[in-house]
Amino acid sequence: MRLNFIMAQIMGALALIFLICSFQNNNKKILLKFQVGSSFMYAMQYLLLGAFTGCLMNIVCMIRNYLFGKDEDIDITLRWLIVILGTMSLLTMFSYDGVISLLPFFAVFSFTISLWIGNLRIIRIVEAIATILFIIYSIFVYAITGVFAYSFELSTVLFAIYRFDIKNNKKRKKVK
Repeated sequence: MRLNFIMAQIMGALALIFLICSFQNNNKKILLKFQVGSSFMYAMQYLLLGAFTGCLMNIVCMIRNYLFGKDEDIDITLRWLIVILGTMSLLTMFSYDGVISLLPFFAVFSFTISLWIGNLRIIRIVEAIATILFIIYSIFVYAITGVFAYSFELSTVLFAIYRFDIKNNKKRKKVK
């Protein structure tokens, strides 16, 4: 049991590294490739902690990020979106372990919709909200490095929002 807990914390730290790299890119395909790696590490962290909804949502995230990263090759239609969201809903029903298990569901569900929309600004804003939900979930399932990782991720996402959305918007207004 103790070894699982330690390994879970290591997985959370590795997930953070992938995530930091993802949000310092202004290219959707590269962002999503890094997030596939991050989702895998988070899935392993939650699996080791017995937090199955968090694990399953991150596995779906891996598939979703791969598909959405291939959007030039695969047309991500509304039908694909519904299949992905439906899969998340079913997996959440099967892994439901109280109200707390709805937090990763809502986080991943909303982020999936933002990815489908495809606007990087919206993606970053929704990711900030989803990260807060995962911070709360991680506290409840004792994903200690996950709490720190998601907190750091939140600051990284907020920095990316400033860097790409707020700062660039100020520059554009000065040019006009």
